[in-house]
Amino acid sequence: MVLSLSSPLFIQSLVSVSQEMHVTMPKDELLQLFARTFEKLFPECLLCFRLLKEESHKFDLVYANGRLKEAERERFRITSRAMEGITLRDNEREDILSQADVTHHDTYVPIFEDGRTGFGMLLCDRKNLYGMMNLEFRENTDRLEIYRNASLPFVHLLVAALRNTKLMSDTLVLKNYWKKLLDNANAPVVVVDQDGKVYLLNKTFETLTGMTREEIMGRELLALVPSANRARLLPYILRAVQGESATNIEMKFPKSGTDDVAHIAFNSAPIYNSLGQIEGVIFVGQDLTLVKDLQRQIIHSEKLATLGQVAAGVAHELNNPLTSISVYANYLSRKLRTVIDDADVQKINSIIEGAERIKSFTKDLVAYARPSEDTPDTIQLEKVIRRSVSFCEHVIHEYHATVTVDCEAQLPGVFGIEGQLEQVFVNLVTNACHALGPSGGQIVITAKRALDGLIAVSVRDTGCGIEKKELRKVFEPFFSTKDVGKGTGLGLSIVRNILKNHNSSIDVESEPGVGTVFVITLNAAPAE
Repeated sequence: MVLSLSSPLFIQSLVSVSQEMHVTMPKDELLQLFARTFEKLFPECLLCFRLLKEESHKFDLVYANGRLKEAERERFRITSRAMEGITLRDNEREDILSQADVTHHDTYVPIFEDGRTGFGMLLCDRKNLYGMMNLEFRENTDRLEIYRNASLPFVHLLVAALRNTKLMSDTLVLKNYWKKLLDNANAPVVVVDQDGKVYLLNKTFETLTGMTREEIMGRELLALVPSANRARLLPYILRAVQGESATNIEMKFPKSGTDDVAHIAFNSAPIYNSLGQIEGVIFVGQDLTLVKDLQRQIIHSEKLATLGQVAAGVAHELNNPLTSISVYANYLSRKLRTVIDDADVQKINSIIEGAERIKSFTKDLVAYARPSEDTPDTIQLEKVIRRSVSFCEHVIHEYHATVTVDCEAQLPGVFGIEGQLEQVFVNLVTNACHALGPSGGQIVITAKRALDGLIAVSVRDTGCGIEKKELRKVFEPFFSTKDVGKGTGLGLSIVRNILKNHNSSIDVESEPGVGTVFVITLNAAPAE
C-alpha cells in the first residue's frame, strides 16, 4: 500500500501520537514515541533522531536503527528544504543555524553507512534548535517526496512537544528559583487570594509567627491576628484586593505556643494575571519585634532614670518619720510589755516590723538607682561566697536549709567590688531559702573554672521552682513570685545590674516542683 496523507495508517498514527503526548513528557520518552511511530510508517527506512542539550547545544539523545558514519554523527548537513514549513526571518535563520555545527549542501548527504538517498529536517522553531531528523533509503526510490510530505506533520508535532518540554523545564527552574528566593528572603512574605486566604508564604514568616506552613495555608490572613485588631486591618485588606497598594500596615501575630507576639509592618501590592485581572495580593513585611522591644526598653530606662532621681528623696522623706516610729514603738514595747495584754504587745511589734519593711524597701531603691563609688580590686571568690552565706545564717536557720559550698581548689581571683558581689550572693541565698519554704531543703553553691578565662558559679536549690512563663521576668524590677508583702521585686534586678557593671552575666533555669539554679559567669582577674 502506498503511504499518503489520507491513508488510514497515516491518520491513525497522527491521532495516536497526539493522544499519547502530554506536556510533562520527558525528552527521552518523546523520542521513543516518535521513533516507534516513524518505524511503523516507514518500516523499510533508516531512521535517526539527534536531540541537543538545551543549555550547551551538544548532543543529548541519539536514536538510530542503523550504523551511522563516524564523521557524520555530530554534524548537521542540511539542504535548502531542511526547515520546510517554517517561515523565518534572515536573523532568525542565522540564530538557529549558529546553535550547532550546521553546513549547507546542494544535495542530501547520507549519514548511515548503507544509506543511499534520503532527506533531513531540522527540529527547530523560530528561536531554538532542538535537533535533527534523518530518513534514508538503502537504494534510490521514487517515494522520497511522498515520505517527506508524510514526515512533515510529525516533525512539526515533535518540535511543538520539544518546545513545550523546554518551556515546562524553564518554568520549573524559574519556579524553583523564585521559591528559593522567596523562602530565603530576610523579610516575611505572605500572598493571599481575592478572598484574603493565604496561598503562599516564606520561611521567615513561619519563623516569626512560630506557626508551620500547614497551619497557615488556606486560612484567612485576618484570622491569624488577634480579634481585637481585625476591624482595624480589614479596610487595608479590602483595598489591597481591589488593587490599591498600602504601606506600613502593622500587624500582630501571637507566636504559637508562647506568650510572645510578632510585630510585622507590611507593604502590600496587587498581583495581576495575564488578562490584567487581580488574582491576589502580596504582603512584604519588616519585623518590628526588635524595634518594639527596644522602644519598651527605652521607656523602661526612662522610668528607671526617673526612679533614680526620686529614690534618694523618697528615702530621705520616709526615713525620718520611720526612725521616730521605730524608736517610739520599741520604747513602748519594752515599757508596756508587763502592763498590757500580749495581743497589744504583738500589735506594737507589727508596727515595728512594718517600719523595718519600709526602711528595707527604701534601702533597695537607693541601692538600685545609685551608682557605686567603690574601687574594684582583685578578690578571692570563695571568701566572698562563704562570708555571704554567714550573713544569711538567720534566714538559713529559719527555713531549715542545708547549704553546701563547693569551690574548685586554687580558684583564680576575680576583679570586682567585694561589697557588691557579697550583695549578689546574699540575695541569691536568701531567695533560695524563700523558695524552699518552711519544710527546708538543699542549697548547693559551686564555683569552678570555665572556658576562656571565666569562672562559673551556680546557686542551686531544691525549692518550689518557677513557672516557665514567669522565668524570663525574674530580673525585671518590681517583679516577684513571692506573696504580697514578702518582697520588693528589686533583689534580682539589683543582682543583674551589679553583674552587668562587672562585665559578667547571670542565667536561670528552673523546673516547678524540682528547683531552680542561677548560673553566674565572672571574669577571672589576670594573673600577676
